[in-house]
Amino acid sequence: MSQQDKSNQATMPRKTTVECLRLISDGSGIGHIDGIATFVPGLLPGETAEVVVTKAKKKWQQARLLKINKRSPERIDAPCSVFEGCGGCQLQHMSYKETLVWKRRWVEDALTRIGKLSVEVKPMIGMEHPWRYRNKARLHRVPSGELGYFKERSKALVNFADCLLLSERMNRWIRRTEELLAKDAGYSEIHTLIFRENTNHEGLLLLEGPPSKVLSVAENPDFFEALAKEGIRSVWGANAEGELQLIWGEEEFGQTILDLRFDVSPLSFLQVNSLQTDILYKLVLDGAALTGEEIVWDLYSGIGTLALALATKAKKVTGIEENPYAVENAIQNAVKNNAVGHVEFLKGKVEQRMMKIEEKPNVVVLDPPRAGLHGDVLERLLELKPERIIYVSCDPGTLARDLGGFTVGGYTVMSVQPVDMFPWTQHVETVVLIGLK
Repeated sequence: MSQQDKSNQATMPRKTTVECLRLISDGSGIGHIDGIATFVPGLLPGETAEVVVTKAKKKWQQARLLKINKRSPERIDAPCSVFEGCGGCQLQHMSYKETLVWKRRWVEDALTRIGKLSVEVKPMIGMEHPWRYRNKARLHRVPSGELGYFKERSKALVNFADCLLLSERMNRWIRRTEELLAKDAGYSEIHTLIFRENTNHEGLLLLEGPPSKVLSVAENPDFFEALAKEGIRSVWGANAEGELQLIWGEEEFGQTILDLRFDVSPLSFLQVNSLQTDILYKLVLDGAALTGEEIVWDLYSGIGTLALALATKAKKVTGIEENPYAVENAIQNAVKNNAVGHVEFLKGKVEQRMMKIEEKPNVVVLDPPRAGLHGDVLERLLELKPERIIYVSCDPGTLARDLGGFTVGGYTVMSVQPVDMFPWTQHVETVVLIGLK
């Protein structure tokens, strides 16, 4: 064998066998090869498989699954035809019941490892029918005119006929819009489309691309007529100044949560699972245990969904939110739900606006982004010492970090309840009740 052949053989990916011991929080299986932690997407606990190492570091490596030799009884055939290529779902190859078990473990592991906490995590609240639950989809569009999701950590498009996380109705909207845009070469630079579906099954479409191309859709009445027949009620885009502009249809787009009615702008945050949102918010209201005499802060308040639900049982609620579109919605929603006088909304960064409020809260609700709390927010709350804090988290790691800070500062974790807002994915939503020691 030549020296070149030996060199090529040494650099070729090596096939080997690995046993999966558990799942890590991105949904990958983990085992050990020659004592090195090896991460294998698609492998389930208890399975042994042939793999090939694709990325090697000093203390860990990544491998690609080639063949399963011993199959887990929890393995199922993923019903989605593009599951392996899409990357949007990480757990469709596992029974739904077992996905709930592992998501709970991920919360437990984060609280123990990061937060240094030994607390009970309640069983995950799952869905009876964990499909067709998403009320929002962000689709990318390539020059060929196809719509789809980007493959995980890639700009490669995955086109699909039917996403099982979206309603059949929204799937029709996507396919019909794809057809309509493909008819006019002038729309080739429209690169991103966001669809929303409300609880009345009405649709909203936001187009992203060069403003002149996006706004030119207004010149095509056939486009709107076709979408209106499918249930789309409004189409939005951004003008040259980057401001949202209604291109066609009704400006108001409503959503019902806990029997309250909310206006939602295209760029405002809203929980993507409408059915589980009611469950999530009821947990918050139960944890707040309001009697009608409390001053409540709702930090990261969005369009006012939680603040207005809390306002029905509190003396006063103050919401703080950075997104200007969401704050505008929240103020309108307070009027719509007859809450004016019981609730106020402040625009700005939470860590800045909360410092200027003189009234001390009895109860604080936190629903921060994935990055968790700003350090100044945690420090200020420890100074104010509200009686109860309800923390709604979408990231177990930053949740554990912040809970560790609260416990050091004189609080105790009273209840940890995970809710499956995102079936078949790695994501976990958790509601935590924190009280003074």
